[in-house]
Amino acid sequence: MTTIEQDALGGDSGGRRQVGADHPLVLSGAGSSWRVTSGIVEVFAVAASDSPDLARLHLMTATPGTLLFGSHEEADHDFRLLAVGGPDSTVQIVPIVSDEAQEARRRWFAELAGSLVGGSVTAARVADASGSEAQEMTLNRAIAHRREQIESEDFARVSAQRATRGGALAAGLEQLGSLLRSDGDQPPRTKTGESVLVGAFQVVANAQGVSLTMPSSGAADEDPLTALARSCGLRTRRVRLDEDWWRQDCGPMLAFLEVGHHPVALVPVGSGRYQLVDTAASARRPVDGPLAASLERDAFVIYRPLPDGPLSIRTLLRAGLAETRADLLMLVGLTCGSGLLALAVPLVTGQIVGSVIPGANRSQLVQLTAALLVATVAGALFQLATSIAVLRVQGRLDRYLGPAIWGRLLALPTSFFRRYSAGDLAHRVLSSESMVQLISGSAVTSVLGGTFSIFSFGLIWFYSVQLGIAATILLAMMIVVTILAGRVQLHRMQAVEDLAGQLNGMLLEFVSGISKLRVAGVQEKAFYRWAELFTAKRRHWNSVRSVENLTGVVTAAFPVVSAIVLFAVVGLSPRSTLSPGAFLAANAAYAQVAVAMVTMANSFNLVVRTLPGLQHLRPILAEVPEEDVAKFDPGILEGRIEFSSVSFRYQPDGPLVLDDVSIRVAAGSSIALVGPSGSGKSTLGRLLLGFEEPEHGAVFFDDQDLSGLDIRAVRRQLGVVLQSVELLPGSVLTNIIGSAVNLTVDDAWRAAERAGLAGDLRAMPMGMYTAVSEGGSTFSGGQRQRLLIARALAGSPRILLFDEATSALDNATQAVVAESLVKVRATRILIAHRLSTVMDADRIYYLEQGRIVEDGSYDELMALNGAFASQARRQLT
Repeated sequence: MTTIEQDALGGDSGGRRQVGADHPLVLSGAGSSWRVTSGIVEVFAVAASDSPDLARLHLMTATPGTLLFGSHEEADHDFRLLAVGGPDSTVQIVPIVSDEAQEARRRWFAELAGSLVGGSVTAARVADASGSEAQEMTLNRAIAHRREQIESEDFARVSAQRATRGGALAAGLEQLGSLLRSDGDQPPRTKTGESVLVGAFQVVANAQGVSLTMPSSGAADEDPLTALARSCGLRTRRVRLDEDWWRQDCGPMLAFLEVGHHPVALVPVGSGRYQLVDTAASARRPVDGPLAASLERDAFVIYRPLPDGPLSIRTLLRAGLAETRADLLMLVGLTCGSGLLALAVPLVTGQIVGSVIPGANRSQLVQLTAALLVATVAGALFQLATSIAVLRVQGRLDRYLGPAIWGRLLALPTSFFRRYSAGDLAHRVLSSESMVQLISGSAVTSVLGGTFSIFSFGLIWFYSVQLGIAATILLAMMIVVTILAGRVQLHRMQAVEDLAGQLNGMLLEFVSGISKLRVAGVQEKAFYRWAELFTAKRRHWNSVRSVENLTGVVTAAFPVVSAIVLFAVVGLSPRSTLSPGAFLAANAAYAQVAVAMVTMANSFNLVVRTLPGLQHLRPILAEVPEEDVAKFDPGILEGRIEFSSVSFRYQPDGPLVLDDVSIRVAAGSSIALVGPSGSGKSTLGRLLLGFEEPEHGAVFFDDQDLSGLDIRAVRRQLGVVLQSVELLPGSVLTNIIGSAVNLTVDDAWRAAERAGLAGDLRAMPMGMYTAVSEGGSTFSGGQRQRLLIARALAGSPRILLFDEATSALDNATQAVVAESLVKVRATRILIAHRLSTVMDADRIYYLEQGRIVEDGSYDELMALNGAFASQARRQLT
């Protein structure tokens, strides 16, 4: 809290008084302030008409030396400020006699209001309000807003408690009822009031280790499955159930029976086995051929995303390995069993050389040979089981991390994508997917090799401490060589990955702009740039391979050289009492350790080579997704929009693109943003979509600050056509309705009619199923724009944002689109240079250099004879 020196306030002119709980102080009077002289004082806001002891809203805690200010006595406020302290709390009145003190008073009220609203509705207005009276009014609105929030939270908490009590009662009755059933493995029946879809989804979510969270009421017009997945922090993907799909583990899925489109859960219950869970009938059935044939071909796989917030590579791997904990534990057990069985070779070798051969004991030789054969077969089976378990670990990691990394990338804010090219990002994600799988396999192999060799290494020390010391030194030398080679490879592979990202980004640009390269006649320059990067990358890669070849020579020679060293240690030691049988047994054990060491070294080098590619994933993991579960759902928007004193620049040291822009749009009305290129029109659209955040000011939807809202929930209620958007490969239908399962082909045709595209589609042989190539090159520019407009209109959005959406349309087609937009009950924001596009807007805003210089209706601006009229006349003549 801001404090002021004594001389700025006019001295200690008032006496001290206690402000205990039984003697609260009403902070009233614009000409006075109070300094806390002892104890702690709590400041509350209370209703102006209530008793000071009731309905208190805590604002701040004041310590000794802190100044408190009073509100205007004559102001018409809904609140008054109350100071309450402890038994030893006292304050001293200090009159305000300077401009500095008045400024401190203004800041004090501003800070109180700011502490209440934070980033919500009026936060942007707190800083913009000037004068202490304006700040008091701002505080008044902030207190009212906070009280409404508290009442809403209390209501939600009471409702949740009632629902919990009701749910507990139902669960208790369900448990009592289960005593009367013979089958104790029945799934919970769908609760009263829940849809069958919710019950099936709950089973799938629980199988992923996620508790069910019901979506907010604001998602009422959203696809129910998408709303459920979003509320639980999950993602869905439509898949096709092929023949014999249930014989492989595809993870938990949500499917539908062909009869009645009835939702059911498909849960894996073992290797190659699925169980169908029908919560409505409280039944579980194993999936077989006939049951699988009764399902619709389309199902939905549920994916759990990565944890929210910035992540590290270690966190990524930990999250992936958590999915394979059971398989990893089984791997450790299998490896321990294999290690114990492997001891049979050195033990039997020592027994044969030490006693069987000298004693010519043929029967014992047969027994040992049989035992060794059994151990070998058992070891082979253990190794087979281990390999299968490793494949399961890799498969589970790939199934979880692949979609999770892509989901993370898609959830990042738009500003992130300005820092990297599309090719570079694709290289980072795609290479990281294979690298995560490769590292998981190599890391598991290394750990298994180390575990396997522990038993044999201990056996060496058991036979001879001298050989144990020699083996330890040899293994330590091998570890040092491996680490040094890995460090050299790591540095050089980092350069390879950096160049690979640049190369992929450049290649994508070249392929996308091949026609432009040919028109400009710069194919040779493009080839030179590619050859330059490719040569540098290949040079670094060759150096990596050189180190790898050298390491390969060392690892290949290590078992032989180390065996020679062990023979020399025993043969040249005059004090060695080791028998031939014991020596050969120890040597056989060391051979197993050496082979495991070579395997671990190769795996380590492979991991080191892939680490730079995994490190390239760090920017994607470190960036905070724009999907914040702590933000509020806006509910169903009415369409009111406000830009409140918005200023924005793309770079911290760059010029202002928008400078104190304020626009208010009523629900259902239309506005047009007009101005020369670079005036900030499209930037306003980006701010509206949440692609950028304003430097100052705020954007409001229905009086709700966009910075505190779930941006995905906002965008779902917007229909948008931007300048740089292209068509997606697929069909016309998929381009219009996308992946929205709540939209049908009839909705697509209605949207096409509104966009003036239906006639063109009917003339095509495939109609709505006409194929769309990459970029929509088989359609004319006008058809592409109308298709994008149809996509924007398909979901009946509350708000429409069109940025040069009709620039390629002829006048007749534009008239059809304009007439359709008028019939749509939505707020419309049009960004255009074309006069015919903006003439019918309710209000036109003309921007220059990031500022609004003129605004009004078309007739008003033409009568003003200003910048807009000048531009309009150039198009009219």
